[in-house]
Amino acid sequence: MRLIRFICIFLFLIFICFCSPTQLVKPLQKGQRAAAITYGGPLIKFAGAPIPIPFTTLGFSYGLTSKITGYASLHTTSLIFGNLQTTVGGLFSLYEQENKFGLTVSPAIQTAYNIRNKTGFRIWPTLDLNAYYHPLQKPSFVYIGANSWFELSSLRAHNEPQANHIIPNIHAGYMLVKTKWQHQFEIKYLGLGIPNLPGVVDYIGISHKGALGIYYSLIRKF
Repeated sequence: MRLIRFICIFLFLIFICFCSPTQLVKPLQKGQRAAAITYGGPLIKFAGAPIPIPFTTLGFSYGLTSKITGYASLHTTSLIFGNLQTTVGGLFSLYEQENKFGLTVSPAIQTAYNIRNKTGFRIWPTLDLNAYYHPLQKPSFVYIGANSWFELSSLRAHNEPQANHIIPNIHAGYMLVKTKWQHQFEIKYLGLGIPNLPGVVDYIGISHKGALGIYYSLIRKF
């Protein structure tokens, strides 16, 4: 029964929720490439224990200039259940003090399509704003940021009215930078101020609003 319930949770969350960590915080160098795999999601109570929904994504980034990086990702967990979900966007440097501090903005488009039934194509614009800081001018850095996900549809599932057209999220993280590899650790608060009850699953939020999420990403530059 627990397995069946877990599968149902997956099917529900994959369709309505696009919960992944920040794909880019700093722009790559011109001509530089990076591949990433991420794991994690919003925390829920399952069988009495807090666990993150194990979403996975594959991402690729390319440095168009020293200040602009393009990127795309594929939500691989969704694909297992027959939903093609992608993110395509760009990262733009707004301000940078070399090896110390910087500000970036990242507009993107997320799409979803049920490839099994050939139905349900949807699109969501998103916007990220991040600030990063290098302690002691080391390659590794900490960052904080905010993200907004824009819901264009007037209806939710089961033809219910859509009450929230802007879904705000905040996050903080640490990027451990090596010569070729990077390890990204992020905590996120999803759906800031939005009630999470009633719900199919028990999200772990604050005062029954939003949901906390934890993520890990492994990144390879080349």
